[in-house]
Amino acid sequence: MRKAFDLLLSVVMLALFSGVAFLNFYRINLDSLDGPSRVLHWYFVVLAVAVAISLAAKVVFRSFPIARIFLIAAAISFMAFSYDEIKLLLSHDEIRALVGGHNLVPFAIGCWVVAIVLAAVLVGVLSGSAVLLPTMALVGIVYIVPAAISLIDARSHPVVVNDPKALALVARRDPNVYWIVLDGYPRQDVLQQFFDFDNGSFVEGLKALDFTVYDRALASYPETIFSISSTTSMGFLVSGAGTSARLPPLAELYRDVRGQNVVVNTVRALGYRYVHFENGYDNLTRCPIEGSICIKGNVQSDDSAIPLDEFNLAILSRTPVIDLMTLLERSGETSPFMRGAVHDLTDDLSRVSEHGAPFFLYAHILAPHPPVRFRRDCSDRLVPPNLVEWDATEKSAFVDQLICVNNEAMVLLKAVVQKDPQAIVVVQSDHGTAFRGQFHKPFDAWDQLDLKERFGALNALRVPAACSKDTLGTVDLVNTFVRVLNCISDGNLPDRASRQFVVSHADMASVHEYRMDSD
Repeated sequence: MRKAFDLLLSVVMLALFSGVAFLNFYRINLDSLDGPSRVLHWYFVVLAVAVAISLAAKVVFRSFPIARIFLIAAAISFMAFSYDEIKLLLSHDEIRALVGGHNLVPFAIGCWVVAIVLAAVLVGVLSGSAVLLPTMALVGIVYIVPAAISLIDARSHPVVVNDPKALALVARRDPNVYWIVLDGYPRQDVLQQFFDFDNGSFVEGLKALDFTVYDRALASYPETIFSISSTTSMGFLVSGAGTSARLPPLAELYRDVRGQNVVVNTVRALGYRYVHFENGYDNLTRCPIEGSICIKGNVQSDDSAIPLDEFNLAILSRTPVIDLMTLLERSGETSPFMRGAVHDLTDDLSRVSEHGAPFFLYAHILAPHPPVRFRRDCSDRLVPPNLVEWDATEKSAFVDQLICVNNEAMVLLKAVVQKDPQAIVVVQSDHGTAFRGQFHKPFDAWDQLDLKERFGALNALRVPAACSKDTLGTVDLVNTFVRVLNCISDGNLPDRASRQFVVSHADMASVHEYRMDSD
């Protein structure tokens, strides 16, 4: 009976410690995930692998009790997902200087291996002790209970998500609408000032296709989820003022970005079909579950056993798998992280219109935003798939990638204009760049140069000749669809005065409003 009880407890410990990383991941990302199914899938995969390896170890070490092997496997399963924490500990400038920047990843992987071995040896040595199981149970509780309580509280008090209403407009014309977002694409003057790069040829190419390019356009927010939500609500999202100013819950903003917003509801009410282009990588801008025609870019890469989209990369990045894949990539081979390029949309352009007109297309292209994974000739540049870091040493490579984006974008836009000359076409970014280290500064301490680089955004609009009046003046991102809907309806929706906000990452809800210089 004692052996059976110990075996049962060891299995419980294995199940518990294999799930710690996934419970925490689900709680942190609750607002962006549609239920726990993908997280549970990973948990059961890890648990099954741990059990299988444990049984194989028992075959090799026949005299070693299986209960003690399960406890060692529990420790290894727990430590296997500690790589992020180890890298964070090693990220201090002193350690970087000692190890050397190029050696930091191999050093971190080595430290991770040592940590796992030490944990396995320690548990193996102590596994015969009567105090080990209670100690491991206590450690598991310390890690599991706070996350579980927080998760239960979140699930028992679901966020009230507002259903955005359609505007009361009447369609006077029904041109197809193409909304193409080039993530992180800066304004022309920003490229000149901060990158010493003349983007005039691309801007002139847009004008030759009858686009109006707004050379003073500003984003309302410096991050995708807030900026796109502001654009699709044709407002600033903020309730309250001053220190009491707050944003809607993230769950509501995720719905906005994925097509449940004022603009899409309005065009649907006007008889439009909504087409959502999913770039195959970015979780935020993926297709909604219902209510849209979903076109998946780069779908060939989705046939793999583990598609390397943002979700799976976030899971795998808690281990050294992604860093190892990057280190082992050979120059000239196709990287597994080449998702969300402009040519992916161009390749699928014929599928956009096959469902009939009129349609409204939202295509969010994950470029030129980092990771800087394309050279200027659009060949692959093998880099880790980091969507967050704006490395100042990568500025020259960023310009090369932007040149690739320019060339591919012109091919795409010429195809759109040739195929659909009466369409409304919006080409814009959601924000600018952040090579001045803006996100390493307090959110309310950016200077005017920080603001100009990060808020100065590409915005270009092409409309039918009958709507030429709707292209006049300065059009910030928040007013883009004021002009588009006015064209469709001959309406008189007013522009919003320009406002810029930065969101505190401490709570992702409180905001600071900046006053920008005129340029």
